[in-house]
Amino acid sequence: MNIRRHLFAALACAPAIVAVDAGAELPPWWNQSSNGASASSSSDDSKSQAPAAAPAQPNDTPNDSSQARPQPSPSVGPLLEQYSIKPHPVETMDDRARASAAGSSASSYATSSSSPATNSGTVALPAPSVAIANDGVAGDRYGIQPGDLLSISVWREPDLTREVRVSPDGRITYPLVGELDVEGITTDALREQLEKALTRFVTAAVVDVGIKEVMGNRVYVLGKVNRPGMYPFTKSLDVVQALSLAGGTAKFAAIDDIKIIRRVEGQQQAFKFHYSDVERGRDLEQNIVLKSGDVIVVP
Repeated sequence: MNIRRHLFAALACAPAIVAVDAGAELPPWWNQSSNGASASSSSDDSKSQAPAAAPAQPNDTPNDSSQARPQPSPSVGPLLEQYSIKPHPVETMDDRARASAAGSSASSYATSSSSPATNSGTVALPAPSVAIANDGVAGDRYGIQPGDLLSISVWREPDLTREVRVSPDGRITYPLVGELDVEGITTDALREQLEKALTRFVTAAVVDVGIKEVMGNRVYVLGKVNRPGMYPFTKSLDVVQALSLAGGTAKFAAIDDIKIIRRVEGQQQAFKFHYSDVERGRDLEQNIVLKSGDVIVVP
């Protein structure tokens, strides 16, 4: 009895062995379990049979961050400022001369067009701006006077370089030319005379004339002034200016009885000068321009 009991217990604990026919239909749970097992086994086999992955090779080219990040859109916002660069040609001296000539011609045309027309249909030209004195010398230019020392030279002619003193009668003597009357004329006028006279001896003579010493233009102020004496001058000088050079009139001077004495062609002339009238701005024509050798007498 005990033996039978132990036999039944052993049979209950033993694994069940089922013989399955190859042609018999298998239950659904059997395919799932078998497929899962086969898939797992095949995957394990493939992993075991697959060669080991090659080690990562260092990249020869640097990583381009511009390929990784997205490219900006070609359309951008509105432009704040826009500059255009234009080629600028180089200005030459010829271009500048042509431009200045064109500007001067345009200004002269505008001046002529704005000038009033006369009855005959012609355009009246403006008067020259340089005032000409009675003796034919420009008012603002110095006229050569007796006693002046002149420096005269000719280009490429060193033998014609001279320093000439003007004689008391207003003449100079120059080689190849002879005597010239130069009293009262300007240095430009003397230069033109010398160039014209030297054309017979020098081809295209270029003459330079300068005043080295001014000794000719002198006026004399006498009488009741603070500093009487002789006063040289190089520009135009009137009576009031000469009195100021002499320090002005003295305390008891007869300022309305001043006289200017001038010698003209050997004859003496006297001009009256009333200081009070000129001081008040009346009769300004009596404030004449003095000439070399004039004498101002203040009684």
